[in-house]
Amino acid sequence: MHRNHVLAFALLLSAGAASAFESTKTLPQGVRNLNIRGLYTSTSEKTDPNGNSISLAEALWRPLRFRSILSTEDDPLKRTQLEAFLVQQGISKEQSVGDFYADLNARINVWAPIVGWGLSNDMTLAVAVPYYSTSTDIEPGFRTNQGAEDFLARLTTDSMNNYGSAQEAVEKFRDAIGRLNRKLVKYNYSQLGSWNQTGWGDTTLALKYRAVNQDVLKFAVTGGVVVPTGRRDSPSILTDLPLGDGQWDVFSQLTFDQQLTSSVFLNQFARYTYQAPDRRRIPWKTYDESIEVPVNSTEFKYGDKVDGGLSVQYESLVTGVTAGLGALYYRKFGDRYEVSEIDSKNELQRWTDQNAEYAQARVGYSTVEAFRRKEFPLPASISMEYRRQLASRNTPITDFAQMDINLFF
Repeated sequence: MHRNHVLAFALLLSAGAASAFESTKTLPQGVRNLNIRGLYTSTSEKTDPNGNSISLAEALWRPLRFRSILSTEDDPLKRTQLEAFLVQQGISKEQSVGDFYADLNARINVWAPIVGWGLSNDMTLAVAVPYYSTSTDIEPGFRTNQGAEDFLARLTTDSMNNYGSAQEAVEKFRDAIGRLNRKLVKYNYSQLGSWNQTGWGDTTLALKYRAVNQDVLKFAVTGGVVVPTGRRDSPSILTDLPLGDGQWDVFSQLTFDQQLTSSVFLNQFARYTYQAPDRRRIPWKTYDESIEVPVNSTEFKYGDKVDGGLSVQYESLVTGVTAGLGALYYRKFGDRYEVSEIDSKNELQRWTDQNAEYAQARVGYSTVEAFRRKEFPLPASISMEYRRQLASRNTPITDFAQMDINLFF
């Protein structure tokens, strides 16, 4: 099974110091902000390199070959007899007898406390530590093909008349999932089934500086790091979702606002994230085999990321109503693995170059101006946001629902 680290990419972005709806605003000097951000998404499909929708468990949709059947046969005598029969009949060990398939559902909830502090009127420091609740459910299956029918037909010819072996083969085909799970256990993997995990994710530290604050044009620069405090995925759990990617990231962002009226402004932003190289023990899987493979200490580098967006936003100083419409673009460049085996290198790097496009909408209410007018006892705001994926490539098909609660003190 191919573990896809991109499953949590949008959560890592959304739970960080920056919101999907950006602006050049900073906190006034000495003012602190506590933002509780909640986000939910679920997915069961992803897109291929052509943008077509396929199962999230695509990497499990693999043929069952005689080679794999032989490797899971515990009885040496039966294994020898099967090998001899294949040689006698001229059947290759690479011949398949059927195909595995699976449906995989993934659900992710995240609550992220984000603390901001106005160092000056134009500079804000922010820290975000998301807390994840993740789960996956997989329903694997197996269906035989013409290769299995041909194999059974040869066993039951008049010359062979081996109906006992044919019946035994049928039972093994029916137990293909059980044999797969036993193979997983044999090689120190967890069996396929339901999985869930909770825990803290990677910590984001960001510093935002508003360099231009004119009546119409405003400009801000943001820089920061992502500290690998979240749990990496476990190599022994094929359907694991990581809470962090395990290495340091450094990002920078440019943000522009154009104030059209006292209540309406346009926003554009662009962010680049550099993902530092790292080394860890990684199974050198191939396209045909991801279980019975060596596990080696491997140097790798996840691809850098580019995010961009534009929006029109409305903020009424009189009523406190806020709203926004916008579009987002996400791009992650391909991963690189220092692997000497070309088949393993190709599989590890397969479909890791990704992009996605989203439409977004937000509505909210702020009491900040009412508090300044002494009409409300607490400066706060609440907003609801929805992001709809319009197109993607090599990316899970995910829509996002997000809520932000802000308290200022």
